[in-house]
Amino acid sequence: MFALAGLYAGAGMAGLAFSALSLPLPWMIGPLVVSGLLTVTDTLSVRVPIQMRPFGQITVATFVGAHFTPAAFHSLLQTAPILVFVSLYIVAISVAVSLVQRRVYGTDGVTAFLSVVPTSPVEAGVLAEHHGVAPAPVIFAQTMRIALVVTIFPMMLYLSGDASAVLSQPDVHHGVVAFCVTLAGAIVGPILFKALRLNNPFFLGPLFMAATLSALGQPAFDIPRPMLALAQVVLGTWLGSCFTRRTFTERKNLVSSVFITSVMLLVLSVFGAWLASHILDTAFSTMVLGFAPGGTTEMALTAGILGQDVALVTAMHLARIFVIMLIYNGLHGSPTAVLAIKAPPDASQTEIGDFPCPVLLKASRSSTPPMFWPVPSPLTNLRY
Repeated sequence: MFALAGLYAGAGMAGLAFSALSLPLPWMIGPLVVSGLLTVTDTLSVRVPIQMRPFGQITVATFVGAHFTPAAFHSLLQTAPILVFVSLYIVAISVAVSLVQRRVYGTDGVTAFLSVVPTSPVEAGVLAEHHGVAPAPVIFAQTMRIALVVTIFPMMLYLSGDASAVLSQPDVHHGVVAFCVTLAGAIVGPILFKALRLNNPFFLGPLFMAATLSALGQPAFDIPRPMLALAQVVLGTWLGSCFTRRTFTERKNLVSSVFITSVMLLVLSVFGAWLASHILDTAFSTMVLGFAPGGTTEMALTAGILGQDVALVTAMHLARIFVIMLIYNGLHGSPTAVLAIKAPPDASQTEIGDFPCPVLLKASRSSTPPMFWPVPSPLTNLRY
């Protein structure tokens, strides 16, 4: 308990230091760097409970959902070409990079594809186990790539001077009505989506509720900045804690392959963003966040803090995830148009292979999965 408290305290101080230096996304990148260094060097050996993550997800999802104003939602209806282009491009470069990994490192096709295609570590691990391949390398590859994206992309926009606000902030309020409406959405969303057995209810649920209420013109409460910072500290600390010294010393070949393929994916994503910004005449800063092969939570949060088009960035990630899910459906060999995947049970910490990262992986191999992925709208998300 004291070690965990010390880790959070150190992570918070790192966030404060990064904020004082005016670095981008300081309250997430600072804790990520500190917790990663402490766990990799064995300076502080403590597991970060995954049960802490819902607080961060709900807070960030509510903050992101408030950006789906009626005007923003209306503009999304005219971005279909962008969403289709991003989705197909990301899938194409993922396949290309997985072929390189398979050829150079001898990785089997399923492991290579699940390691590089942008999705969440947990979901990729579940699919890996379903297809009979080792889940640990897949989880590590996904986690390492997300950490690189969260660290590099905001910093890249900051250093390039392309982090200036391009949109006005959402219409937020401080009254009792706005507080009650926002709180109700944050509470009802996870409960509803958990009852429906939809994946990632702690992000998808509040995001859907907050976005729906905002799109309908309902007042949104202005989330206090300290609370938003604390949510980022929780998420950043958890992500950084997934890396251990054992991973880097005993699986050097794996680490090198993950690093090289992640860098390839990042470079190709930036090129795609540059190409799309010129072809479609859109802001490069918004495109690069939409193309980023990282988590929807982190990229949507980055867009909001840097003043970019949060609704468009989020929608680009959701459309991409849906296309990826359809491809996963093909891997399952099902002819249906809706992907059916076994949803993970309630969160718990389990040690997976050589990677004692606090992620869940107890997927059932049942051929009759009880959870169905719905076709997402711009207001829904599937993971991370």
